[in-house]
Amino acid sequence: MACDRLTYSGVDASMWGRVRNLIGQEYGIAVEGDAGEASKRGFTIEWAYDAGKQMLEVRCTSKPFLVPCGTVNKHIEHLAAQCRVADG
Repeated sequence: MACDRLTYSGVDASMWGRVRNLIGQEYGIAVEGDAGEASKRGFTIEWAYDAGKQMLEVRCTSKPFLVPCGTVNKHIEHLAAQCRVADG
């Protein structure tokens, strides 16, 4: 079961770079390109970044049955908050 899509506005190129780096450091997932999909440990995440609109959309499309979408989206929200704090 896919989780709700999360949308973030005001994501400039430097913040998108921080997001990509942090996902690699925290979760060991290489985010290559402005749109794509990656899987690790039973989770599949898709993303789409639009530089012109400074918008990022993220969605967990597959996860272990016992992990609620709320938990997955809280992890994504936490990561987003870390990147916004770094932005000042």
